[in-house]
Amino acid sequence: MTSTTRRIASVAALPGHRLAVVWQDGGEAAVDLTGVVQRLDYFAGLKDEAAFARVAVVDYGTGIEWENGIDYAADSIEMLASEQAGMRAADLAAWKREMELSLAEMADIFGVSVSTLKNYLAGHQTIPIAMQVACAAMRRDRTVLYARFRPRVAGRPRKSVGV
Repeated sequence: MTSTTRRIASVAALPGHRLAVVWQDGGEAAVDLTGVVQRLDYFAGLKDEAAFARVAVVDYGTGIEWENGIDYAADSIEMLASEQAGMRAADLAAWKREMELSLAEMADIFGVSVSTLKNYLAGHQTIPIAMQVACAAMRRDRTVLYARFRPRVAGRPRKSVGV
């Protein structure tokens, strides 16, 4: 079984509990660990910026470690970087295709108008964080999508016949 974990080539601490990460494949990411440091007891020792600054790559790039022994895996850092990167119009269009949704179905799922979605897809408006989080959740677990999905039938609704 081969590992798909991306390996870290270098890491540098930035002010505000952020990291500058360079991946071995040449990619780069700025990762904000504020939420991790502030919310997880394990990382409490990194609330001090001086302690946070003493970080290094360990285990051939599969993680990072601070001088105080606190460590973090490369796959967790990659997940944070991905979540923080934000969704662009092209990403949203790719998500729509991947989920096999019409504009109307997508609008129903997110509770927005079709014209609002068209603006997101054209890059005229910033995609809200809540929508980005929801897209990521539906990509990871299709059950989240299925809970909200209601198919749309093309064309006009049929006239109902009076009883």
